[in-house]
Amino acid sequence: MHSWQIRSINVLIVLFLAGCATPVSTNIKPSAELVAKYNDLSDVNVVATLEKNVNEARSANMPFLAPSYFREASQVLSECQSSLGNKSREVLVSNAAKGDAILEKGRAVMTIVQYRFAKELEYKAQLEEHNAPKLLPKEYEKVVGDLSGLIEKVEREQPENIDKEKEALLQSMLNLVIQAVQEGALHESELINADSKMKNADKQAPLTYAEALRVFQESKSRIAATHHDKALVQRLGAEATFAARHAQQVNERVAMLQAQLKVSAAGGASAGGAMSSSGTQAGTQADGKSSGTEKVTVEKIVLQEEDRLRGISTALGLKDLRDLPLEKQVEEIKHAATDAANQPSGEATTQDFEARLKAANNGIQQGVAELAEKDKLLSAKDKLLVEKDKQLADKDKQLAEKNKQLTEKNSQIKTLKKQLLNMKLL
Repeated sequence: MHSWQIRSINVLIVLFLAGCATPVSTNIKPSAELVAKYNDLSDVNVVATLEKNVNEARSANMPFLAPSYFREASQVLSECQSSLGNKSREVLVSNAAKGDAILEKGRAVMTIVQYRFAKELEYKAQLEEHNAPKLLPKEYEKVVGDLSGLIEKVEREQPENIDKEKEALLQSMLNLVIQAVQEGALHESELINADSKMKNADKQAPLTYAEALRVFQESKSRIAATHHDKALVQRLGAEATFAARHAQQVNERVAMLQAQLKVSAAGGASAGGAMSSSGTQAGTQADGKSSGTEKVTVEKIVLQEEDRLRGISTALGLKDLRDLPLEKQVEEIKHAATDAANQPSGEATTQDFEARLKAANNGIQQGVAELAEKDKLLSAKDKLLVEKDKQLADKDKQLAEKNKQLTEKNSQIKTLKKQLLNMKLL
């Protein structure tokens, strides 16, 4: 049986038992003053007054804080509305007065419930504030359902032995509040990191991706300890989102440069050696050991490119732009430089920043070219190593052949010596 079917059956059982439970209004009788109040009203106003009081109780959250009383008062209202013009005025007034008396008792119960479950209700409000019904619907329904069960015990004046249940519920609600705060603050960064993982960020941009995961985990731990500090939670969430977007942009930039390198170095790669997943060329010897050449990563070039742009943006007084695509960073820098040009001595400032942007662009182009050149050199070294290994293999083969010949000659000499020895004996 599916879990949702089991939950549905459980809900139906609870509703059935609630319907079968003894009404809380069985012993409630309206006061003479309340009956007189309704007796002074017309039939239409009798129903309207009770309806107004029921709506006010609904607005005061009686459906949750005193559900049985609200449900039974609502039922009396429905009966009064149906009997309007069909039953005697005495019955109508009596029913309306009783409905109002039920609401009055319900308000008294609400006060008790709000006192007994003050912390639980506070946690419930926090869960709703942090959108737990949407982010964590199953967990939210569970704790609210447990709270409703305890409220019903108090409502029916059966609050004995609920302290352990209250303690367990409080801990569950606190844990869920923390989880809801974490989910709300870190949901976006978690989605971005998952997307980056699917796009091989752990292989293409391992340094930046690992940093994004570190910031995410650190933010999650700090939020758990300080979930009540809204300003800090907001800042930690922003830091995690920034780190995730930064890793995402670096990974996309690395992927683009890798594509360029594969095109420019296709000939070299086919001659010897293979491109690694991070856009590097590594030499290997015939026995499978590394040739000692250090890997060159595209990620490092991208980070160097970022550092140049960050220096320019910082000088212009801009915020950290590394969570934006490179083109957007350049656009923001140019816009800020244009604004600076309108200031005194702005032309010289603009020329300086344009020169720095050109230098940054030349730097990345040079880095890519150097990386491609290193790939070619490594490929040539690999080819040379293969050739030397072949020469060594040929020499080994020649030595083996000479050893074989020497072995045969030694065997012949031993045979001759044995023959000579036999001749002397004869």
